[in-house]
Amino acid sequence: MSDWTETEKEELKKLYISTNVTSDELIKDGPALDAFVAELNRLVNSNDRFGAEGVADQLLRLRKSGKLPRIRR
Repeated sequence: MSDWTETEKEELKKLYISTNVTSDELIKDGPALDAFVAELNRLVNSNDRFGAEGVADQLLRLRKSGKLPRIRR
């Protein structure tokens, strides 16, 4: 899924911040990523619109463009 609305991107960012897990760690942990995707779908009422691969791709795009906040540990 490549057509993300601004609202969906904002929800993705908020959820990402709330997890306090870096994007690399999240993407490498299949069960954690699946749970993250399920919660994102719930938040945006998407009926499973987003899959793990699409969410991982969007997280990486946002990170590379400087639009994803840094998780500090």
